[in-house]
This record gives sequence, structure tokens and C-alpha cells, in this order.
Amino acid sequence: MSESTTAVVTGAGRGIGLEIARQLAVVGHRVLVTDIDADAAKRAAADIGGGAWGTGQDVADLAGHRDVAAQASAEGRLAVWVNNAGILIVGDSWTTTDQELASILDINIRGTMAGSHAAIATMGGAGGAILNIASISALAPVPGLALYAATKAAVLSFTTSLQGDLDHAGLPIRVRALCPDVVGTHMVTSRATDPGAALLFSGPKPLASEDVARAGLQLLESRQIFQVVPRWRGLMVRAVDATPALGMKALGLMRSMGERRQRKGA
Repeated sequence: MSESTTAVVTGAGRGIGLEIARQLAVVGHRVLVTDIDADAAKRAAADIGGGAWGTGQDVADLAGHRDVAAQASAEGRLAVWVNNAGILIVGDSWTTTDQELASILDINIRGTMAGSHAAIATMGGAGGAILNIASISALAPVPGLALYAATKAAVLSFTTSLQGDLDHAGLPIRVRALCPDVVGTHMVTSRATDPGAALLFSGPKPLASEDVARAGLQLLESRQIFQVVPRWRGLMVRAVDATPALGMKALGLMRSMGERRQRKGA
């Protein structure tokens, strides 16, 4: 009889998280879908089927991650944990309210760290895999998204360093960071008229959540620690680091292009 395994996906009421949860169920895991909107999590789980179940979770509640890990491990060996929950704040960073600043740090960074720690404590020597959803913005300047980019850079740095700690400790746990370009989720489309988000609308057609989820599952089985989706965009953003002055000018032009597209679509 094969071992029953479970997977946790945070912020999976919709978007990328929902698609990752769906694909994890297809490969045989019972998936615990969490979301700050408990009803959305339960609806998503019912849609996924395959024994998936949903619960409300505020990832800013650090102790709550341990409770979620306990719920998952009660139904089978916890094999996969996906830290997907995140928020986007756009505009000039100095105009951010104290509450907004606290929220993006608590959710995007502390939530990812606490989720990873809860997963590791539960998986232990049995091993498993952790996927942290970062962003292509972790690799280059993103005017208008300074706070978001900073949190995703932290997620990427945390992931790569954490893998080194796990290797040193001899724990058979893989931790990976996925860095997608703009994805056509509600988090993005809801900013279609927000000037601070102009850079999000300056490039190619947004990625589909299904394709990003597929790349995430492939990364979990890979020896790579992080991956940019699509790969060619990773090469492009690194060019900004190679020629910072020209890169910032190019970003300014792209931001203007995004603003024009926003006005055209309004």
C-alpha cells in the first residue's frame, strides 16, 4: 500500500496558488488549501477534489503555520509546502502607510519564513520539498514596486541560504524559489488603472497561472535552487545590473509605455 502524502499551499483560494494546489492533487497529494478568506479556501478545495480540504489562515500569524502543518501531517506525511500567499503594494514607497509597510513585510517575508520553518520541523528526516513564490522583481530594480521587489528579493535570498543550512544539517529537504514575470492574476489585473503599477503593463502578455504552476512543480524536482519564468526574461533583467545607468533609463521608458497602455485600456 502506497504512503499517503499531503501538501500545503498558502494563499491558494485563487490565482497561482490554486493552480499549484490543483496540480499537486493531480500527482497524488492530498492538498490542504489555505487562504485568509476561509470560504475561498474551501471552495477551491472542493473544486480541486481528490481529498483536498481548505481552511482559513493568516500567514502573518506565525504560530498559525505550525497549526496548519499539524493539520496536514494528521492526514498523511507532509511532503510539499508552498509559500504562495503574498500582497502587492505599488506607488512611491515613501507614501506607504505604516500599516501597509507592516503588512507587506509580515505577509511576504515573515510569512514565508515561518511557513518554511513549520514545514521543516514537520518533515524532519523524512524529507520533503518547499516552494517559495518569489518574483522576477527580486533580481532587478522595479520602479513603482520598490516594497514588493524588496520583499521578493528577501524571499529569494532566504531560500538560497536556507538550502545551504538544510544541506549542512543533513536534512533531505529541497527548498526552491520560483521567480515568475508578471502573471495574469487578480493581484495584477486589479491594478490596471493604478499609475504606480505601470511597469507591470509594459511588457509581453502576462503569464498564465497554469504555466507558472507547472514550472513550480518542475522546479521542485530539479537541482536548481531558483528559476526565472520565462528563462529569457531572467537574462534581460540581469542586463540592468551589468549596465545600471542604461538599465534605469530603459526602465523609465518601459514605465512610460506601461502608463500609455493603462490609459489606452481605461
